[in-house]
Amino acid sequence: ALAAARTLHFAPARRGDELIPVRIQYAFNFIEPPHASSGPRTAQAQPVNLSGVVRERGTRRRLSGIEVTVAGTDLGAVTDAEGRFELRGVPVGAQRIAIAAPGYRRFETEEQIAEGRRKEVLYLLQPLYESPYEATITGERERQEVSQTAIPTTEIQRIPGAQGDALKVVEDLPGVARTSPIGGGLLVIRGSKPGDSLVYLDSEPIPLLYHFGALSSTVNPDLLEGIEFIPGNFSATYGDLTGGLVEVKTRKLREELHGYANLNLLEASAMLEAAVPGAPGLTFAIAGRRSYIDYILRAVVPKDGDVGLTVAPRYYDAQFRLDYRPPGSAHSLSFLALASDDVLGLLVRRPPDQDPNVSGSIDTETGFQQLRVKHGYRNGPFSLETIAMFEKLNLRFQLGNESFSLGGHDLFLRSTGNLAVGDDLGLSAGVDVANRRLLVGAVFRQSLLFREGEFNNQGPRVDEPLTTFPAALVNRFSPGLWAEARWQPLRGLTVTPGLRFDAYVYGLAVQGRRTTYTVTPRLSVRYEPTPLWALKGGVGLYSEGARNGDATRPFGNPEVLPERAFQVTAGGELRPLPGVFFSVEGFYKKLTDLIVRSDATEVIGGQTVPVLLDNAGAGRVYGLELLLRKSLTERFFGWIAYTLSRSDRVDRPGEPQRFFDFDQTHNLTIIASYALGGGWQIGARFRYISGNPDTPVVGSRYAAQQDVYVPIYGLTNSARLQHFQQLDVRADKVWTFDAWTLDAYLDVLNASNRRSVEGTLYNYDFSQREQFRGLPVIPTLGLKGSF
Repeated sequence: ALAAARTLHFAPARRGDELIPVRIQYAFNFIEPPHASSGPRTAQAQPVNLSGVVRERGTRRRLSGIEVTVAGTDLGAVTDAEGRFELRGVPVGAQRIAIAAPGYRRFETEEQIAEGRRKEVLYLLQPLYESPYEATITGERERQEVSQTAIPTTEIQRIPGAQGDALKVVEDLPGVARTSPIGGGLLVIRGSKPGDSLVYLDSEPIPLLYHFGALSSTVNPDLLEGIEFIPGNFSATYGDLTGGLVEVKTRKLREELHGYANLNLLEASAMLEAAVPGAPGLTFAIAGRRSYIDYILRAVVPKDGDVGLTVAPRYYDAQFRLDYRPPGSAHSLSFLALASDDVLGLLVRRPPDQDPNVSGSIDTETGFQQLRVKHGYRNGPFSLETIAMFEKLNLRFQLGNESFSLGGHDLFLRSTGNLAVGDDLGLSAGVDVANRRLLVGAVFRQSLLFREGEFNNQGPRVDEPLTTFPAALVNRFSPGLWAEARWQPLRGLTVTPGLRFDAYVYGLAVQGRRTTYTVTPRLSVRYEPTPLWALKGGVGLYSEGARNGDATRPFGNPEVLPERAFQVTAGGELRPLPGVFFSVEGFYKKLTDLIVRSDATEVIGGQTVPVLLDNAGAGRVYGLELLLRKSLTERFFGWIAYTLSRSDRVDRPGEPQRFFDFDQTHNLTIIASYALGGGWQIGARFRYISGNPDTPVVGSRYAAQQDVYVPIYGLTNSARLQHFQQLDVRADKVWTFDAWTLDAYLDVLNASNRRSVEGTLYNYDFSQREQFRGLPVIPTLGLKGSF
């Protein structure tokens, strides 16, 4: 053991060119000493007569740091970063080769060594516990954000109920509210409304997170390295949002040919990646997914029912990526193309009793295409990354005689520079520019564009006039500049002040443009004297410009100002055991200048027009988050996440305080996954969440002209739905072959078939009510072959 320890070599961990503290575990594997040999140990003068590569069986991953020994001799070699080894002077004749490596079954084979010949071999090591996913072990990234949780893809793809989907895992983390899958899988973080929080893919936003019903995300999970979840007090790098964010990171492409094909009850997907032959440093990947729910529903939905299908639900997405990393160059270049499309068409032959407007066709189509180009440069202490993106959006919606269409052509540019001034100081600065140009047309009633606080009181809209808005161009230009310093005045203490400037420019013509500015300072502090524990805190201002037509007539008001938030977070972290992480955080958020509906009018050009929207709203959010997490090992991973929170709003000065639409006092998630051996893996997820607020109906009035009853609502969100409780389970059986693996999996959503209460339904005159329940048990049975 002492001799082995003396062979260890230390090199400090780095992030870029900056030294960072890390903690690693290394296992020495002791085997029976080889018998004495009459010859010297691997004399360099002797020729190499046995060489080869050591790979992991099934994934074909090259294994480094693996010792290959010749039994009965003192000959041995350790594989390099490419998994290669060379042995010199192996005796002629039959020789027994042995490999004993942590996490793998002992490997032994016999090789015939010929005089004067070099033998090339390939050794495949069988993992002790098979997994259908390749595990890339990386050091934990240095924490730059106050609140930050990183989940690698190797854990994401085993979580029950998530169907291996990276973005769906976010809902299992502290601070994230549960939203109904029927609503499309909205992202609600720390009491901020949907739209206040964003998902970024390599630092640029994704417009649509999920295919309808939140069945799958729009990005293939096998192209991802993992996700980083930042629920609040994020750095000056990010702007134009007041909630939280999810940063999805793509992984480095592999140079060898790899891929998979996946087939389950809902969809089929595939991915392929490899190096481009004859082009050193050039790699590519292509992936796609297509649902076939449309074929199933066409067979089971009655053609003469009250609701029929005109276009059965269908979704697909595709990705193509090309990376160029010239050997020895300081530059890198990456190209990424994304596409997603969803369609659904319904025909309502018999409208519901309480709303005759809901009749005729209900058609939706949503989709987007993105082209991204990323350039990276690194030279000593300086690095620069620039991303340019073009995005095309398509949104079409029709509900009876109301319709809405949107076609977007958006441009984004982000450039970030980092400079390590010394061991204790790092500087970062960048530019973040977005220009959204939309062609919008609509025929609608104002209440169709319901806002936060109106989610639960959408009754018949028979007494509202139709507004017609011919297709017209609208434009939103939002440039941002930011700077940040990372200063370590004392050992273990990191202070990160930042400042961000954002401008919001609405309109195309110079005469009609409306411009507002915000300056938002931010500060975070982290004290980590040892790797075992840390204290952290942050405070900052945040702003968000008007979205979704809020600053455009006739949908909104061009005079609305950006919404603002003041955020404070404080907490601590503890690592009592290797792989075990515990975090506790308290947070407070004050929301001001919230854009709310207004009944006022104003005179413009001699005409009296409705104001529609103004900045009279305010709110507050506060709570406590706990996370106890066991990181992935050979057999087990899991976590317990709990959030205690309150989020309330005041729509106008003088009005009563009310609950936020997705206020959830208690939110508990427990996840565990365990490898049984023999290729079997089982896991479960349990969730208990307080019910969402609800607006009760306290009476109704009869509208004789339309022959319909109109509800009379009580105080907004003054009632509450039943709590949500659900158990999901997953089982995998993996067969490992020499060059590929086959994974048969069963992922059961809502295994106990406890259908959650998603809302309240009423009869024609609102005198009787019943609970509207969500999805039943949904099993997903599938096969995935990977190579």
